[in-house]
Amino acid sequence: MNKIINYMKRIIVPLVLIFTVGVQSCKKDLVEKPYSTLSPVNVFTSESGLKQATLGIYQSWTATYFTADNPYGNIFDVIYRFTLTETGHQYAAPGVYGTAFMDPYLSFAQTKADGAGATVWQRSYLTVARANAVIFNANKAVSNSSVADVYIAEAKFNRAYAYFNLVRFFGGVPIINNEITSLAQNDLIYGPRASIEETYNFLIEDLKFAETKLPNTWSSSDKGRVSAGTAKAMLGKVYLTMAGKPLSKPEYFQKAVDKLKEVTNAAVTYNFGLVSDFKSIFSTGNEVNKEVVLAFRYVWASTLPNANLNPFFVTLDGLDPSGQPFTQTQFGLTYKFWKLYEPSDVRRDFTVVERYKNQGPSFPVGDSLIYDPLTYHYINKNSGSAVFNTTIKYGLGYGKFSRDARPSGALPWSYSDDLVEYRYADVLLCLAEALNETGSSSEALTYINMVRQRANASQYVLGSQDDLRQKIRNERKLELIGEGTTVHDIRRWGTLQQEMAAMSPNQLLSGAVPPYSAKLELYPIPLTEINANPTLTQNPGW
Repeated sequence: MNKIINYMKRIIVPLVLIFTVGVQSCKKDLVEKPYSTLSPVNVFTSESGLKQATLGIYQSWTATYFTADNPYGNIFDVIYRFTLTETGHQYAAPGVYGTAFMDPYLSFAQTKADGAGATVWQRSYLTVARANAVIFNANKAVSNSSVADVYIAEAKFNRAYAYFNLVRFFGGVPIINNEITSLAQNDLIYGPRASIEETYNFLIEDLKFAETKLPNTWSSSDKGRVSAGTAKAMLGKVYLTMAGKPLSKPEYFQKAVDKLKEVTNAAVTYNFGLVSDFKSIFSTGNEVNKEVVLAFRYVWASTLPNANLNPFFVTLDGLDPSGQPFTQTQFGLTYKFWKLYEPSDVRRDFTVVERYKNQGPSFPVGDSLIYDPLTYHYINKNSGSAVFNTTIKYGLGYGKFSRDARPSGALPWSYSDDLVEYRYADVLLCLAEALNETGSSSEALTYINMVRQRANASQYVLGSQDDLRQKIRNERKLELIGEGTTVHDIRRWGTLQQEMAAMSPNQLLSGAVPPYSAKLELYPIPLTEINANPTLTQNPGW
């Protein structure tokens, strides 16, 4: 009974609005302003209230302690999302201190009772709930429908993105297409799973609405809110995903081409483009730059004490000059992946840290730490000794975060790095892939080479369609590893079995690579949700 009650509390969260400011042009001004005592009647009385509620949708992606029944576990949602999208492939490895949050997904040993899936599921439906509150109340707040439509479009974009994540993680999921304001709405609270295709069709309609109602750009005071270009780019990526597995609808490759070209042909209009300095894309001093198509903003403040946990659990100890207690690095990449890059490729040593000078307190500042692929350990050049957890074999550190120090006064795990969800380089590579699959390989080559030119990597020459297909897939890993694309790509390409076959026992703490099973193509529906909603069915094999 308690599980049912807690489930219902999560589903009807907008009944008592917990909206917070989520987007500001200057992140130092971003503070959490809870509206825990305001009902929808009080919030949706003006455009100011409507805007506050809409910004609360954005903030739902980064809010900590977002459900009362599991406050501590929920702060780890961001690292769980990283785990579900970036572990469990041939280049993932333990971090220098082990695996923690990355297990059991790194070794394909997950179960339906694991907390990562449950927390990500809850976070996604929080976004859906907040979005529905705006969608079904916007016209009460403002009488001008054209003004209301912009807010509704923002809400529909965020709802679509939540469902895009859910359907790629879990397959078809319950579609909540109305605001829940009463416990009597059993058809929504205890809704059954839609099919995978039904879920995609639903989110596509949201994105189609968003692309027609959102502005092309925002003023500096609203920088970070989604634009028409963001919606078009996301719709193109959705089409590309539908072309692959499990739906296998090849006609959607051309839909992806058409939609993504609407973005690239009007990149100046949407203020999109490649940033010349790859490393600067991720700097906290250069956030929401022209390469960022979608990001959810983080800032450390007294009211947001946990901020972004990902750098603490993913990046290397001593890589930034925080001078605070060491990180708990639980993710790494294999030496084999580092070798995929050309030596001239500027992405290589920033993304996969083969050597660096320590800046943290764990070793003397300035000591050189160099990875030894024979022992699977970093070696301190000054002492000649292996460092970090020498009882395990671990991978190279992942470095694609800002190298800026943590904010002064912040907790050791509190970083202000934004969650970069979608970059213009990804748009170009999606377009290259879709073009190649529709027979336009020579045109596709142009877009992949744009990405490689920025990286100072050699330019590819035209070969067969299959040769370019492999190059594009490889390029997506080189460019986008760690950015929430890797597992999704592997699943839509249908290459998980090959990925597992290419894994080495040395990259798993268990020392054994499990056999492939078709059930691994989707994560299990969280047991907490199965127990709470009697209409939910489990994915095959789980």
